[in-house]
Amino acid sequence: MCATVLYVFAGSVEASEADAFFEEVPLVLTASRLAQSPMLAPAPVTLIDREMIEASGFTEIHDLLRLVPGFQVADWPGGSPTVANHGIGDAYDRRIKVLVDGRTVNNPIWGDTQWDNLTIRVDDIERIEVVRSANGGAYGANAFQGVVNIITRSPVTEDGYSVISRFGVDGFYDHGVRVNGPADSPVAWRLSASTRSAATFESFVRSNGENELQEAFSREVLNLQLVSQINPQDRLSLHFGVSQGVDTRGYPEMGTRLRNFQLDPVQDGDIRNQTVHAAWTRSYSTTSELSLQYFYQGQQARRAWEIDVRKVGEARDGTIFADRDIDVSVNNLEVQLSGQILPSVEALIGAGARHERVRSAAFFDTDAALTATYWQTFGNLTWQATDAMALNLGGTYEHHDYSGKLFSPRVAINYALTPTAGLRVSAGKAYRAPSLIESHGLETLREDGSIVNIGYNAAQPVDPEEMRFFEIGLVARPMKGLSVDVRVFREAYSGYLDSQSCRLPTAAVPVPSKERCSDVGVFPPADWSAANALTYQSAKTKRFLNLGNFVAKGGEYTVDWRRKGWGRVVFSQAYITLNASDDLVDRDIELSAPQVTTSLLFMKDLPERWRASLGYYHNDDMYWLNQGDRVPNRDRIDLRLAKRFGPPGAENEFALVMQNLGEIATEFHEGRYRHEPLIYASLRLVW
Repeated sequence: MCATVLYVFAGSVEASEADAFFEEVPLVLTASRLAQSPMLAPAPVTLIDREMIEASGFTEIHDLLRLVPGFQVADWPGGSPTVANHGIGDAYDRRIKVLVDGRTVNNPIWGDTQWDNLTIRVDDIERIEVVRSANGGAYGANAFQGVVNIITRSPVTEDGYSVISRFGVDGFYDHGVRVNGPADSPVAWRLSASTRSAATFESFVRSNGENELQEAFSREVLNLQLVSQINPQDRLSLHFGVSQGVDTRGYPEMGTRLRNFQLDPVQDGDIRNQTVHAAWTRSYSTTSELSLQYFYQGQQARRAWEIDVRKVGEARDGTIFADRDIDVSVNNLEVQLSGQILPSVEALIGAGARHERVRSAAFFDTDAALTATYWQTFGNLTWQATDAMALNLGGTYEHHDYSGKLFSPRVAINYALTPTAGLRVSAGKAYRAPSLIESHGLETLREDGSIVNIGYNAAQPVDPEEMRFFEIGLVARPMKGLSVDVRVFREAYSGYLDSQSCRLPTAAVPVPSKERCSDVGVFPPADWSAANALTYQSAKTKRFLNLGNFVAKGGEYTVDWRRKGWGRVVFSQAYITLNASDDLVDRDIELSAPQVTTSLLFMKDLPERWRASLGYYHNDDMYWLNQGDRVPNRDRIDLRLAKRFGPPGAENEFALVMQNLGEIATEFHEGRYRHEPLIYASLRLVW
């Protein structure tokens, strides 16, 4: 997939500047894998451009998705930040496919995105395209609640050097440098490096006397990108990225009330991610090209896990040394061909294969590596039936080791109401395949070779989740500087896949029938002994099940208005309702989407090259599932004040940013996790 920022002129090139149609309209790449105007795309797309990225003041990539209508974003101290669209969010955002320059970065264990471990930084991003609906027709399984495509800044568009330093409260820092090759070099290249650190959560004493989780992290990121236009037809690009650092997570020493055992004391974990992405593109004409790309994603996590065991009133005291290491490697190969096959028909066809290899004794109770392979073929056809109407057909057929053969179709009709307004009607089907842990997981804790605790347990076969969707959208540019995106939707989910708890037998306490795992067909491993269970509570296990059906309905809109020399306003809202079927086991799903979400990014140009921006983000009360809990109505306000200096046109800048003013955020669990406000200053020098 091309990662270059593209533009098209809407309207006549002979129009005067006062003509409302004469302005650059960015093409979106992610809706169908083809470059299209948003008014012609078969799916709803939100574009977060470079101006919005800088004005937001966000230093973490996941935070930028707060600008997307219908999206919920939360951080929590037990793992990576999480993102959801239209509800059913939990600690693992495994229902949204995330790409970087077209390559999938979701982790195979949970299918989630480890946002804090990506091998790029906010400063490397040119723009983000977000498909706000299921897009299995273009990307297959797991493009379930949407697709996020992070498009990095091409070395071809930059030259010179830049340095940025951010300093903030509580030891926060984020420093980066970018070095670009000479503009006349046959190979355009850029080397970027950064280091950052933050204490994201502080522990506090809960009402029961126990301390809560705390979290801090540090990361170093290195990127090298090379692009070469070998000849007028052929283009090569290479990207190498590394991210490494330390996570410090866990519970500090217990308060006045002692637990029977301290399962997660504060400890450091080392983590390292690597990325290799190579792509070749041959252009046969302005409307036809062949592309081939290979990408590799690797992760190594190391944590010397020491668990303090304290059984009150018994002789069992000591420490369990557990293996919490994780090794992941993913290899992908993908080819696609696009072109104009008839004067009114444009088509794309492609195929891809992916091989995953994971080793984790903690999650799968084996030292052996687990492997999985899947392949897919995909296609897209756009027929310009009349001057005003286009028909788009897309589909992906694939085979996944976890779920078998799946076909995800999509059909869309785009109708041009005027030269600057387009109506879209689309429908289709999408799937979420079970992740590796949902299909093969057995999370254990062993002491002297014996299992003493069982967590997640894929004891029964599960089916993929399925969604059937229908939506109507309108994209319009009614006047120069103003764009509007409105849609209504209905999404019918079936086979919702999640975990439920049951209890294995213990020697000390009998298990009530309604809680017994054996009564629901879940049995412990052969080497499980009830006598070895740490406590009655530790005999609880979580099995994965398809739990039922529900429907999400709602609407959303974005208004983006800008005026040169004055500023810009981007305002979005989403309205969502979830209705569960009678057979749905987990009734909290109906509460998992806020009825109303709002985002506002206001950018104001001021005299003497000053600029101010304000971000406002609101969520109605909602419920994060699994490790999360209820979160009340919340309003977040961010402020940024920046001053450009140096020669006219220079990008040198000093800025002061204040995030989450006036309160401690409770984004993921009202009673447990408190995200601290952040105030920082930044200085950027470019030459």
